[in-house]
Amino acid sequence: MDGSRDFLTDLAAHQDDTRRLVRAMMTLTGLTASGLARAAGLTPSTLNRFMNKDVGHTLSSRTMLALMAETFTLLRGRALQTLDPAAIAALAPAVPVFERGILELAPEAKALLAEIKAGGAPAGQSHASLAELPVIMAMSQGIDVAGGDFARAPLKAPRPPFLAGDPLAFALLMPDQSMAPRFDAGDMLYVSPSRTLDGAADVVVDKGAGFVVGSLAGAGAHFRIATLTPRAKLTFERAKIRGVYPIVGLQRLGI
Repeated sequence: MDGSRDFLTDLAAHQDDTRRLVRAMMTLTGLTASGLARAAGLTPSTLNRFMNKDVGHTLSSRTMLALMAETFTLLRGRALQTLDPAAIAALAPAVPVFERGILELAPEAKALLAEIKAGGAPAGQSHASLAELPVIMAMSQGIDVAGGDFARAPLKAPRPPFLAGDPLAFALLMPDQSMAPRFDAGDMLYVSPSRTLDGAADVVVDKGAGFVVGSLAGAGAHFRIATLTPRAKLTFERAKIRGVYPIVGLQRLGI
């Protein structure tokens, strides 16, 4: 079963959302991608490459927070009505996601952030839908994915825009090199239990006592999951697991 096309489509959508946010920040600050990265204390080539080349990842939450905080630092003292309205509209959905972190790094941005939030969310999308995304580990216990109970998730991360309306979505930190080179240990995998497995390539198996990452090699009364390093196949009886969920996005470690 080859669902790589669907995975790449979801990744491309996430990349487009991220690039749209970065372009809005570039417009508001008047900086190039390299200039914005440099101002935020990041490696200029990292952002420039992401914005201008075909890459297999998106930007990490840490990188996006650094860019957002620097953008609002540079905008301090500016009135909202003096800023590019299209760029503000593009950036507005991300403000509730990163607000706490921005205020820790740039507390002087509080008034401007409040003004932007007061402008309202885009049609059909509430700020509440942009809450933090639960992040779990392979051995996390007490997680009820089907019931949307992630109270025991050990970490939180900003929710990416393409999962804004998905209340069951979560992220899982890749625990090892079993899926290298597709995924590396420490990569953040975005998972959407709300989506079907039709065409899914890579999945997370919810065993009820931990989670396993692999490629879906077959489904029926049993799910067959393949790993890459080393190459192996695992079989799970459908009746004895809680679920199998498609991986719909990726955030590379340290990018």
